[in-house]
Amino acid sequence: MLNNIRITRKKQKLSQDDLARICHVTRQTINAVENDKYDAELSLAFKLANALGCTVDELFTYEVREKESETLWCEKYQCILWQTAGVREKQS
Repeated sequence: MLNNIRITRKKQKLSQDDLARICHVTRQTINAVENDKYDAELSLAFKLANALGCTVDELFTYEVREKESETLWCEKYQCILWQTAGVREKQS
């Protein structure tokens, strides 16, 4: 998931630590979200948006995965499902 947290945070002259304290998370969590290493849970996304004075939609952009190997076709619901590490291990 793409995000504009770093840009928005810096415009408001907030450090990662400042934002973390406002949202009651660790600085490492803010760093991980900003660097696309962790997708924020919905509750954290709303806390971040509130703290930065914007909407969740302004902070986050959903990125569609393009690798075919990451998808599975679900016959039951006729839709694409994303594979997880556990599913890949079981298929091997």
